Amino acid sequence: MKLTQIQKDLLFGTLLGDGNLFTETKGRSWRYRAIHKSKHKDYLFHKYEILKPLCGTAPTESFPFDERTKKTYERWTFNTLQPSSLKFYGDMFYTLDPKNHKWNKDVPVKVETFLTPRALAYLYMDDGALKWKGRSNAMLICTESFSTEGIIRLQNTFKNKYGIQTNRVKKTFR
Repeated sequence: MKLTQIQKDLLFGTLLGDGNLFTETKGRSWRYRAIHKSKHKDYLFHKYEILKPLCGTAPTESFPFDERTKKTYERWTFNTLQPSSLKFYGDMFYTLDPKNHKWNKDVPVKVETFLTPRALAYLYMDDGALKWKGRSNAMLICTESFSTEGIIRLQNTFKNKYGIQTNRVKKTFR
């Protein structure tokens, strides 16, 4: 199935954010997975409507228990099927670590080619926030799961393509 431009932008932007791909076939085929807390249900359904032609089932609600916090959370999720078009994104974002046989996601080498304005908007909607809501117009984008090299690629893309100056800051917990 050939992807539409909005599907490509959504996939690319959200894979830089909270979206992920997973494979059960050693990287020969991939599924996209979206998971959001109940508060962001409308956003998840927005993603689903765009990717619906790639899905076999509608989003579902679940109530997982988190051992770390000892709390039960309400969340919504959906998965796509394994269309061949997702292999392109799996190959771009993921590498297999030969030591632990786990797939690692990182900022693609060609991030500047694929980070359209709409993909950037999806990245921000997935992993962005205002730094000091009501006190500053500075924005944050969470990138702690990416390599230093990947973050630098993303920063260079922001600067070169959009004129956005960025700084890396270490996440602090309150």
